[in-house]
Amino acid sequence: MRPLPGVDLGGIPAHPRTRTSVPNRWAWLLDGRTHGRPATVHAEGCPSATDRAHPLGTPQALDVPARPGTTACTTCDATEALLPILRHG
Repeated sequence: MRPLPGVDLGGIPAHPRTRTSVPNRWAWLLDGRTHGRPATVHAEGCPSATDRAHPLGTPQALDVPARPGTTACTTCDATEALLPILRHG
């Protein structure tokens, strides 16, 4: 990395990304209907996803919230990432 004139980069950590860093791709999970709760799409790593959740590709993750009785999780990035895309078609 080349220094930028007049810019102090001393406060920026110079270590590789960790597992908790922002992923370089989106990964989704689908939790099926359980105990009267709707099916829910989660971003991978969401603490609200159960061990019964299974992986989804992005096209499927976009399709699932459009179905009646399904939601996108508000705990993780699923709602913020998927719903604006669905609104714009």
